[in-house]
Amino acid sequence: MGALLVVSAVLVGCDKLGSLGLGSQQQTSSQRPTPQELKRIGYLSQTAGADGRKVFDHLDRAKSCRDLQLAMRWNRPPDIPSGPFNKKMIYLSTGLPADLPKDSEVFITGTIKRGQSLPSGAWGWSITLGDGTEVQAIEPAEYWQKQEQEQDPQQQKESGAAIVKPNEPGRKLCGNGIYQGMTGKSLKGDRSAPLVEVLFAIDRRR
Repeated sequence: MGALLVVSAVLVGCDKLGSLGLGSQQQTSSQRPTPQELKRIGYLSQTAGADGRKVFDHLDRAKSCRDLQLAMRWNRPPDIPSGPFNKKMIYLSTGLPADLPKDSEVFITGTIKRGQSLPSGAWGWSITLGDGTEVQAIEPAEYWQKQEQEQDPQQQKESGAAIVKPNEPGRKLCGNGIYQGMTGKSLKGDRSAPLVEVLFAIDRRR
């Protein structure tokens, strides 16, 4: 992991972790969670978004990656361009499309194979998706530090921090990021891997 290339692109519009990706115009979507699915994540708080529609905030309080994905799908349905980059959110859990464009905004869910802090202060993970695809995920130092600073101490006592055991293999890792192409390094060392620059992530047992 020490040879990872940390992408240094400056990403704007992400001034509050809990409100990453909120759109500016109200649009109708056919791919938001169902009422039954919303009931599952009813413990998460909501606030009025930029378009007046209620959206989930404090995403770091999600109890599982599945719950976080449901909240994100409500905030950012995959069929509507929105967020600070005005792009459709692409949800990745079982594999990457062969034609996935570089700089796509993605929500990725996988299982940690290896995770460690990098000399830059960033965190890097090798994770596997549901179909076994290996992906390298790096959360740059500025986002990692911001995420730590914005943790509510009382909330940490009650429900845990967003990132709990980042270097423990087997934990689920999920979050919002930007796809950087096949520029990562595989754990096997003899091939490249897809790289995602992470803006916000949580790790959970499931």
